Amino acid sequence: MVAPMRIVNPKNKRPRRRGTTGGAGDYEAELVRLCRGNRRKAERLIEEELARSPGLTPAGAALAVVTRIRHERDPHVSRL
Repeated sequence: MVAPMRIVNPKNKRPRRRGTTGGAGDYEAELVRLCRGNRRKAERLIEEELARSPGLTPAGAALAVVTRIRHERDPHVSRL
């Protein structure tokens, strides 16, 4: 068995495992972070987004909520 190759992240100099790119769970974790650690609030926001857009997956709903929160907090982002 070969050990996974480790890559150093230049921003914080901490090694991370190769192959750990962003995934669906990352948006849910990001949402919890944006909710200041309040997991219940994050789950409620995901449920509300799923009710608003029933065709979304929970990961897609988390992405939509994270995007909306980021937009609301930084209104100076240019829109194309």
